[in-house]
Amino acid sequence: MKKNFTLTFLIAPAVIALFFAGTLYHNGSPGGKSGSPGDNNATCTQCHSGTPVAVDGWITSNIPALGYVVGETYTITATGTHNGVGRFGFELTAEDSNGNKVGQFTIINSETQLTNSNHAVTHTNAGITPQNNAKTWTLNWTAPATDVGLITFYGAFNAANNNGGTSGDVVYKSTLAVDESSVGTNNQEIVKKLIISPNPANNNVRFFLGSETGSISVVDMTGKLVLYNDDYKSGDDINISTIRNGVYMITFANETKRLTQKMVKK
Repeated sequence: MKKNFTLTFLIAPAVIALFFAGTLYHNGSPGGKSGSPGDNNATCTQCHSGTPVAVDGWITSNIPALGYVVGETYTITATGTHNGVGRFGFELTAEDSNGNKVGQFTIINSETQLTNSNHAVTHTNAGITPQNNAKTWTLNWTAPATDVGLITFYGAFNAANNNGGTSGDVVYKSTLAVDESSVGTNNQEIVKKLIISPNPANNNVRFFLGSETGSISVVDMTGKLVLYNDDYKSGDDINISTIRNGVYMITFANETKRLTQKMVKK
């Protein structure tokens, strides 16, 4: 890589970009090269020749299919594959539909680091060595405190041949789109007056909603219904000892209202 090359970039939240074969960027991307709209669609091709190759599935997460929950933390995984790759690098960011950076990235191992004013994640020198023509990075991302709608992770990856220059490398880009969780909404009235006690709960829990009677649904964060009672009266005890520890959405419903709250089982 030519060390006198000047990079100009915009900030953007969306997911991954990798950089250059030269020594300068073995220690990570300078930022703003994730291929996202907020980064002006810039990738490593500013230094490396060629056109980025769009690929599916290189960015994955444990965000449920029903969507993210505001304020919750999730694991994001970026994986690049390329036959004959010598070194692998990336930059990843997250953006809303207007190209604004959203959420908070957290570093969980020595192979990644924050970049682009902490709005993106890139590799470190310890995280560029592939195994069996592939490289995987993991990090945590905390969803914004308020619902911002659809969020897209953008990632740019550089599969470098490690020849000491910028020729012969291949740049890839990938995306992952997630929406805010719609569990319990269904365009019906959501009244945050469902009281859960205790919360966090252990083996037994009670739901208080005045003198109402209706159904209680317990749904995990993958959208799976784990418990259902179609004739629940406010204050009745429910045994939850058989469900796993974690976060659940509790929904009470009858003919006149629908009440939803989050419960933690520990």
